[in-house]
Amino acid sequence: MMWKIVCWIWVVLGIAVVAVGSDKVPAWQLINWDGPVSAAERLSADEYVLPEGWEEAVAGVTEIVYFNSGALRHDPATVVNIERFEALTGIKVRAIEVSSLILFDKTLSVLVSRDLSIHGMSLTDAPLELSQVIGAGWAAPLPFWTPEVQNIYPKALVDAMRGADGRVYATCDTMRVYVLFYRPSWLKAAGVEKVPETWQEVREAALKCREWAVKNLGPDYWGIVFPGKYNLAHMLQAGIYSQGARVLVDGKPVWNSPEGRNSWQLWYDFIATDKSAPEACLGYTWNDYQEVFAKGKAAMMLGFSTYIVRCSNPELAPGIQTDVFGNPVEGGDFAVVAPPKWDVNHPESHRAAFIDFDGFIVNPFADDKHQAAVMLFAEFRMSKEACRNEVLVEGNDAFFPGVYDDPEVLGKIRFPEALRLSAQNAVMEAFPPGSKHSIDILVEYFGKAVTGQMDAQDALDAAQKEIDEIYW
Repeated sequence: MMWKIVCWIWVVLGIAVVAVGSDKVPAWQLINWDGPVSAAERLSADEYVLPEGWEEAVAGVTEIVYFNSGALRHDPATVVNIERFEALTGIKVRAIEVSSLILFDKTLSVLVSRDLSIHGMSLTDAPLELSQVIGAGWAAPLPFWTPEVQNIYPKALVDAMRGADGRVYATCDTMRVYVLFYRPSWLKAAGVEKVPETWQEVREAALKCREWAVKNLGPDYWGIVFPGKYNLAHMLQAGIYSQGARVLVDGKPVWNSPEGRNSWQLWYDFIATDKSAPEACLGYTWNDYQEVFAKGKAAMMLGFSTYIVRCSNPELAPGIQTDVFGNPVEGGDFAVVAPPKWDVNHPESHRAAFIDFDGFIVNPFADDKHQAAVMLFAEFRMSKEACRNEVLVEGNDAFFPGVYDDPEVLGKIRFPEALRLSAQNAVMEAFPPGSKHSIDILVEYFGKAVTGQMDAQDALDAAQKEIDEIYW
């Protein structure tokens, strides 16, 4: 009997605590996000304007803590934006550097345990992870996403951050479009008469570049490189989107559609049939293959726009500061164009690839003042000022499209037309829970095909069968 009485006491106390707590206005509601001017105007200004009421909302907060995807030494724009936010608010930002390989696992650990000490998190694979986090109630809805604000950002990205209730639960940490990198001197030396505009032309050019390189540079120089690990999915998507198709069918991933089969065969052929790409691609992560290109070991790659800045830097990309004959080239011996379309029969709008972005969420279990402070940080990072830093300092793409109307930005970035076309045609599909595992399955069977353990198309069908079991 005594334990029942104790239990009832705890229940009554719990109800009382909830009742008392429910009368408190959350700190972020003390902020007038549409003051002193509308949120859209504040975000669009050349210099970010803090909203009205922010000081009262975050009173007593001296530091916010968040998980950053990877090391800050690779995120110079993030460092600049952190310093700017600290100067604006007086709030210190502590970024905990977490490898992208374990970031989502650590994030889930914090959220499942309702840890109060981590106030915000980056999501490296936001298109795959956001649906899981939002659906579980593990991200705070962000009040600054007014309808007016939503209208000035890319609709596809905003929709990818939206919950079933219509509210938006994330911002864009960083974003990158894919472009086709190539070495002009290498293509010319190999007898490639024009820059490839279709994937069929890329395949032909890669084979010519490989054959020329074996004779003139050595056996470890390749026509094309790409990732055969996790980001293999992005390569497959590029091939599918270039045919005007999509991966998701009724909300579920279908990789062995006719267009998916074509794309799978293309990337398989680069290694197994043409030998224009190394089998080592099977072990390449998202940055490994791009570093191979930066070292001058490949003629082409479908790579992140971020690498335009990296490849232009003699210290970071010493292997491409000369042409293939050893002659210095100012700015580097490379150029980029928008992703290829599938073949000449497809329209220019099919020069499309996946748009990769890292999301940023606020921990809903943190206390309300720290949530309000992290919301301010998240909003600042999606402003024109912060996005301009992403473009100019790091070479990322701007989540805020108005950055590209800034003459200062246009005067400083390279290949603006290729970037514009790639961003314009880029495709965003928000994948359902379980998609990370489905990509692991794709990677496994792609490796089996390339190494001769299975027929290429049989391997794809086997992979799709296992993927279907996740969703059906």
